[in-house]
Amino acid sequence: MAVDEDTAPTGLKTHRYLRLSLVFIVFTMLLSVVIQTIVTSWEPFTLGWTPLPSISHYFYTPARTVFVGALIAASLALLTLSGRDRATTLLDISALFAPLIAIVPTGLANQRVGPFECPDNVECVPVEFQADMRLGIAVYAVVVVALVITMAVIRRRTRTPNPSARLVSIIALITAAAVAALAFAPALNAYFPFNFWPVHSIHFVVTLLFFGVFAAVPILYAGGPLDPGETPPTPRQRSIYRWIAGLLIVDLLLLVAALAFRQVFGETPVVLFGEAVALILFAAFWWVQTFQRWDDPNPPSIIARGADGG
Repeated sequence: MAVDEDTAPTGLKTHRYLRLSLVFIVFTMLLSVVIQTIVTSWEPFTLGWTPLPSISHYFYTPARTVFVGALIAASLALLTLSGRDRATTLLDISALFAPLIAIVPTGLANQRVGPFECPDNVECVPVEFQADMRLGIAVYAVVVVALVITMAVIRRRTRTPNPSARLVSIIALITAAAVAALAFAPALNAYFPFNFWPVHSIHFVVTLLFFGVFAAVPILYAGGPLDPGETPPTPRQRSIYRWIAGLLIVDLLLLVAALAFRQVFGETPVVLFGEAVALILFAAFWWVQTFQRWDDPNPPSIIARGADGG
């Protein structure tokens, strides 16, 4: 039975609109790219009608503020939706990588974006952003450690052991330690942020990890409900989840191919297309699932694991 908006508990309302906010975060990011492309096509005529090679390259335009803010907001929303089933564990892991996509920008190579460029046709992050990037990495590492300790203390005091939370904490600490070492260790940081062997670009690695981990979520939901208390997906919704998962996997393979054979694709903005498709599929999942679970009385992010015997 549908739960009226006026009588819905606060927790249910929060759950509804956190999910829906992820759709509008994607809309905001894509809108900033479209507007920035149109504006720069007219004045100062820097880009003509040609878009940048990827959405990530819009970090070097006035769209940067929206780009960074949207990724941080997405990470916070995903972590807030944390719960007790396998899917929300995967969402927690995805949330760990979203801030790094914003903190560590993609490199510029053989091109100029606005006033920024790299010397000698070598891929780099322009010197204007080096200090910001390293500060962001330092803050990220410290916040991850503080968050892991805080949540461990809370679980201990409330006596709610959670193996999934421990797994996420371990991955978070490993990720923070790895990026901090690549950014600050004298033996490793000479080519930062292009010192992640064998993929080279840290930005590209965390982007693939974010969408790759998330791709498993619609696969899980395509098989049916994951929690006894949730509204099961309809056959149509399960079919949509399967399509989203399949298309997202194909799209990620396209992005990998675009990186590996960038010379073949030339000026074609394959990565821009691939990133836009990934974001649209991400938003489509949240749109469908928001209404699938609109009236769930006890979403996994509301009831503690110990409360239902889990």
